[in-house]
Amino acid sequence: DAIQRPPKIQVYSRHPPEDGKPNYLNCYVYGFHPPQIEIDLLKNGEKIKSEQSDLSFSKDWSFYLLSHAEFTPNSKDQYSCRVKHCYFGTTPDS
Repeated sequence: DAIQRPPKIQVYSRHPPEDGKPNYLNCYVYGFHPPQIEIDLLKNGEKIKSEQSDLSFSKDWSFYLLSHAEFTPNSKDQYSCRVKHCYFGTTPDS
């Protein structure tokens, strides 16, 4: 019987952000178990269209997943990643 583990979350852009220059926003979620999880990328608190990698697992049976979306950074928009997992329900936006 596997132990429940909370997801760890990293949010970062593919390239150093520059105002007005297209980029990719990544939300890497890892180290979690069980594998059922929801990941949303948000712009100013609203869900944006994103793509997700296939769910993968490590030798210790913890899982990892990458969600990403194109975005154009600017000073007025705020981007975040919301994760829902049974270990804690919903995370505060990261």
